[in-house]
Amino acid sequence: MTQYSADLHIHTVLSPCAEVEMIPPLIVSYAVEAGLDIIGITDHNSAENVAAVIEAARGTSLKVIPGMECESTEGVHIVCLFDEVEDALRMQEIVYSHLPDLPNRAETFGAQFVVDAEGEFVRYNDRLLLISTDLSLIEIANHVLELNGFAFPSHIDRRSYGIYGVLGFLPEIPRFHALEISRHITPEEAVTAYPDIGGRKIFQSSDAHRLSELGEARTMLDLEHRTVEEIRRLCLGL
Repeated sequence: MTQYSADLHIHTVLSPCAEVEMIPPLIVSYAVEAGLDIIGITDHNSAENVAAVIEAARGTSLKVIPGMECESTEGVHIVCLFDEVEDALRMQEIVYSHLPDLPNRAETFGAQFVVDAEGEFVRYNDRLLLISTDLSLIEIANHVLELNGFAFPSHIDRRSYGIYGVLGFLPEIPRFHALEISRHITPEEAVTAYPDIGGRKIFQSSDAHRLSELGEARTMLDLEHRTVEEIRRLCLGL
C-alpha cells in the first residue's frame, strides 16, 4: 500500500459557478504543484469535461477519477465517483433524463463550457445544470451502485446543499459509508458536531471552483491502485 493525497471534489468550467481558469491543463498543473496524487472531477450534474481532464493528466503522476456532483430532489449534493469514464457518462444520461428541461441562464448562473484537453472551447452546455434532479437520495445511491461507483454526501457542514443543513439529520437509508466535510471544519469537529457520523469514513475535499483552492483540503488514503473500488472497500472496512 502507498499513502496518496486526494482531493475528490473539484469543478471545471462546465460548472457555471466555477471560474474560467478551471480548464483541464491548469487543473492538472496546479494539482501536481499542490502535491496531490488523486483528484475527482465532479461538475454539477454532468461529466462532460471528465475525459478532457484525464487526457490532460496523461503522462503526469496525477490520477484523475471520473465523477459528478448530483443534486437530489431533496436539494442535497452527492459526490458520485466511478472507475470508468463510460460509467460516469451513463450516470450523466440518467441524471439528464431527470433534470428539468430548462435552458441555462448564463447571465444569471454563469456559462457552462465543454472544453478539450488543452482547455480550448468545444461548445456550451445549454441545459440548466445548477438545479436539482427529481431523483431521491436513495435513487441516486442505487444508480451509482449499479454502475459500480461510490457515492457520498458533499460538504455535510454546509447549511446549503449539505445533508444536515437540508434534512437536519443523516438518514439510515441510503446507508452512506463515507461523508465529505469542507475545508472549514476538521474531522474531529465534525464528529463532535454530528455524532451520528459514527465510524463512517470522513473525506475532506476542497470543492475547488478556482485554481487557488485546489488541495486546500485533502484526504490521505492508503491504496494500491488508486481506484474507486479500493476507496469503496476502504470505507466498508474490507
